Amino acid sequence: MMNPKPNHMIRRRKSDPQRLTCWLSLVLLGVLLFPGPGVHAQPASVLTIDSCYARAQRNYPLIKQYDLIEKSKEYTISNANKAYLPNISITGIGAYIISGLPTISLPNAPTAEKKDFQFIGIGQLNQTIWDGGATHTQKEVAKAGAIADKASIDVAMFEIRERINQLFFGILVIDAQMEQLDILVSNLTRSLNSAKLTSENGLAYQSDVDEVKAELLNVKQRKIEFLYTRKGFVDMLSFMTGTALNETTKMDQPVVVENYLSLTNRRPELDLYASQLRLTDVSGSFDKVAVMPKFGVMAAGILIEPGIAFGTATMNSLAVAGLSLSWNTSGLYRLSKNNKLNKIRQDKITNQQETFLFNNALQLKQGSNEIEKQQEIIKNDDEIVQLKIRIKNAYQLKYDNGICSMNDLISSINKESEAKRNQALHRVQLLMSMYNYKAKTGN
Repeated sequence: MMNPKPNHMIRRRKSDPQRLTCWLSLVLLGVLLFPGPGVHAQPASVLTIDSCYARAQRNYPLIKQYDLIEKSKEYTISNANKAYLPNISITGIGAYIISGLPTISLPNAPTAEKKDFQFIGIGQLNQTIWDGGATHTQKEVAKAGAIADKASIDVAMFEIRERINQLFFGILVIDAQMEQLDILVSNLTRSLNSAKLTSENGLAYQSDVDEVKAELLNVKQRKIEFLYTRKGFVDMLSFMTGTALNETTKMDQPVVVENYLSLTNRRPELDLYASQLRLTDVSGSFDKVAVMPKFGVMAAGILIEPGIAFGTATMNSLAVAGLSLSWNTSGLYRLSKNNKLNKIRQDKITNQQETFLFNNALQLKQGSNEIEKQQEIIKNDDEIVQLKIRIKNAYQLKYDNGICSMNDLISSINKESEAKRNQALHRVQLLMSMYNYKAKTGN
């Protein structure tokens, strides 16, 4: 049989939960007073639309093409510069002679010994002095081609701005709507408390309380829809920018573009067409280069073993050196037609540029009309909101005096909230239209 525990031990056991509670309280207080690195409350990050543009472009995989284009241009120019390095060629021929090389013998001279195996070695060195401008043209084509390729990438990268605009301003629209819904919830909550108090005093029906509760649930459903839509927009914006964003991320509302009509057209497509015209013009220089003569220095040496006998002497080697001139005139026959083909290519690019400018001008005209329309709509928003507030206040007074129903009061509250939401929506839509217009001008 076990001995009973002493009384002092029993008292200690009973005091353990109190000591543990005290210890946990001290730990919690220490955490609150001296939070660790991961406990600091981080303020919600704020994103500007310009930072989204920059991050999206840095994150887009196509940006790697810039470095590849630059390296390709450098390698092409480096190879072109090697055209002026000496060109050495060596040829060796060793074979069994079926019918030997002829020999020349003087009268009464002994006949040279004939060998069936013959080796002939030929070495040649060519040093270009002037290649007719081919190297210079090749380097200019490489530079112009790199500029055109980069301009093409610029066009693709600039299209990211329109995607960012849709996501960024979509989030701003949702935030503006959510803010007004929160105000609506606050108004309905006050009406609910008033209806409860009136119902408890026997001056109103329970149905009034139920109507407000039902309307609050409807608002809650709308907020849920907005929250999930916003989450989808934030996720897409996070993916586009390569930045970790969450529901606490706030979008900084951009400033109004006052001078949007005076913006200069800086669309990257214009640089692309200009670079393509330049590339076509430089490439056409190859046709002119093809008909130019080429000058250089040439040296050649021949080794024959066994040599060729010329009487008493035997020729084993031969060396020559001098200036070289080569001129291929076949390009002259195609020069005229090639010039016409090059002119057609330039005309096609010019026509593409004219078509782009026409469509861009049409888009800018539509954009300016949309901005003007929204500016006119916004002028009436303030007055509409003030009228809806007065109407709601009047219905609130009527309800307090038992003249109207709760349904009428809720309807007036909803209409006031709708007017405020429309006002917030119109302001964000105006900003979005201005920034879309700005993007259409390449700014």
